[in-house]
Amino acid sequence: MDTCRAESTWGPLTLPQPGDLPKAGVCHLWSAPTIGAASHQALLTPGEREAAERFRVAKAKDAFVASKAAQRQVLGRYLGCAPEAVTIGRVCRHCGKDHGRPYVAGAPVDFSVSHSAGWLLVAVVANGLVGVDLELVSGYRAVDELANRVLAPAEQEQFLMVPRDQRPGWFIWAWARKEAALKLTGHGIAGPLSSLNVTGPTANVSPPPSGWPAEPIHLRDVPAPPDLRAALATTVPLSTVLMCGPALGM
Repeated sequence: MDTCRAESTWGPLTLPQPGDLPKAGVCHLWSAPTIGAASHQALLTPGEREAAERFRVAKAKDAFVASKAAQRQVLGRYLGCAPEAVTIGRVCRHCGKDHGRPYVAGAPVDFSVSHSAGWLLVAVVANGLVGVDLELVSGYRAVDELANRVLAPAEQEQFLMVPRDQRPGWFIWAWARKEAALKLTGHGIAGPLSSLNVTGPTANVSPPPSGWPAEPIHLRDVPAPPDLRAALATTVPLSTVLMCGPALGM
């Protein structure tokens, strides 16, 4: 593996050699800025390029293009093929519609992607499943109301013990962990938010909904800039999270 000369917001980045899969218990976490990503549209399918042109807000278009392009560049590196040759599926295993967790049929890795506030993360593991979420902390005026709606009872108790000026950060910390877990399972935000407790080392839900993994879902916080919260969820406990990059322009 090669260490990139420049450091990003996420610290020193490592560039895995082509075909170098993550070892058991290791997650490769790729980062990339999304601003200006429209220049990578050549890596998108014709349908994705059409969808990109429908965005009226430049930042939203950049995030869309960055997500699609980074997934192909990162996956192509593991699979030993050109990014343009990577076919990403999104069929939901719960309902069969085209909104499920991303996957590449037959690939030796599982991956997840998230973007927020001008940054994108792609998490890759070679053992088990992974979910990643990245969220921006903002001064929600209605954070108490949101907490009542989406936090589990035990989470609400902890939330009320947090000083009021720190509650937005704590809420987004919990939300990122919930999102990571629900991305792993494929349920998304339609999942059991208010019965899912993510304040411990594993995600706990009672009763588990249809399609919930039988194995524990392990949670891990990812160091991030002060205004961001990032979290990983995996079905195999992690010993190491290796920051990789750049996810675009390799």
